[in-house]
Amino acid sequence: MERKKLKQFTRLMALLLLAVLLAGCTATPDTTTNTQNGTGDLGDVPFPVKGTATPTPEPSDAAAGATTGPIVNLPQGTLTSNQPPAPSGWGSILTSNQPDFPTPTPTAWGGLVTITSPPPSTTPSPTPMILKLGASGPEVKKIQQRLKDLKYPIGAVDGDFGKATEAALKAFQARNSLTADGIAGKQTLTRLNSSAALPAKPTPSPTPKATAKPIIRDNVYLKVGSTGTDVRRLQERLIELGYLSGTPNGQFDSTTEAAVVAFQNRNTSYSDGIAGKLTLEKLYSSSAKRTSTSVGIIGTSIKRGDKNSAMVRRIQQRLKDLRFYTGNVDGDFGASTEAAVKAFQSVNRLVPDGKVGADTSEVLFSSRAIGAGAQVTPAPGQSGAIPTRIPFYKNVTPNPDGDYVTLREGESGELVRRLQQALKDQGFYKGVVDGKFGYETTLAVKAFQRSRGLFVDGEAGRGTQRYLYQGNFPAGS
Repeated sequence: MERKKLKQFTRLMALLLLAVLLAGCTATPDTTTNTQNGTGDLGDVPFPVKGTATPTPEPSDAAAGATTGPIVNLPQGTLTSNQPPAPSGWGSILTSNQPDFPTPTPTAWGGLVTITSPPPSTTPSPTPMILKLGASGPEVKKIQQRLKDLKYPIGAVDGDFGKATEAALKAFQARNSLTADGIAGKQTLTRLNSSAALPAKPTPSPTPKATAKPIIRDNVYLKVGSTGTDVRRLQERLIELGYLSGTPNGQFDSTTEAAVVAFQNRNTSYSDGIAGKLTLEKLYSSSAKRTSTSVGIIGTSIKRGDKNSAMVRRIQQRLKDLRFYTGNVDGDFGASTEAAVKAFQSVNRLVPDGKVGADTSEVLFSSRAIGAGAQVTPAPGQSGAIPTRIPFYKNVTPNPDGDYVTLREGESGELVRRLQQALKDQGFYKGVVDGKFGYETTLAVKAFQRSRGLFVDGEAGRGTQRYLYQGNFPAGS
């Protein structure tokens, strides 16, 4: 009996002791402010314990509610559990200086602590656009158009980043204090498309300087058929002033004559195509006026393969005006330009070799150039060379200024009648003086031109008529 009472007393004391112990181990909520990312004051903890529990797969919602409590997702650095705080002596302290947990980690009380890290950025940084030699597409076309608007020599706006585009871009970069590498990077594109972009510097037309004036003799006149040093010097000066293109050859041909006429029209009160004393004195003076329109090419031929040429651009534009050419006016003499030249030559009864020499140039840039679609009579010696009957003649009238009017096949009138009579009087024309410039009249004009050393084209221009009517006159020029 005594032993039974002693056992009950022992149990009671054990229960009381357990109650006391439990009462002394109850944790109080943390109200301490600290700087450890919100984990509380850990000053009483004898040592930190890192989370070393083996990560377990994340349970399903049902399992979590039944066995481990809910999962709470909080920002990185915040710890939580659905259980009361663990006693300080249990060795399961989680501190803020521990590494991030890659998976939910069980606590001593069976709950789950989930640390949510901000998701990495998935938006890629924009790659700056860089365009350079060899690139193509609409963005290149925009650059080319902008450079063209700013007056940089870009050539064709075709969307192909070629040498011309690179050179224009380098000029823009140098003008705008950028690295002149010919590459359209971020800085270049920003400046190019801004209102602060500087346009190309204007190229002023230099004032012609007086050249060393040659000895000008009163009785010497340079005209069609003249040759030698004086003619070469004349051509050099005409080229310098912009009236001619090409290489001086010392031969006063019809192209040189046209250039002299153009110079006289701009600088003197007369225009007869003969470079006499008055014309030469004005030509070699510092007051000689320039022109931007060359009347033709001498001494060379513009042909396929010539690139980035101002003269080719003029040829292309003229062919375009005459409806022979439909491509870009880009200064590059390619297959399409050559085909257009051949078509022009065929229609205008020139040798269809696709090259723009003196003969082709003279006709191309003259008012008598025949456009595409016109009805013409084939020239002898070419395809369909048998002379055909001209269905109608175009009447020509005298020049009101008294100057000679160029006469050619297909024209009629009193001027043609006078021409035929003069040719007949000198033994070159055997036909009827009817005032109609037909094939026989063309042959007579060519025969006369050969006999006088003139350019043989079968057309009675200013020089031909002066020789025909006045002989070796040269009066007044």
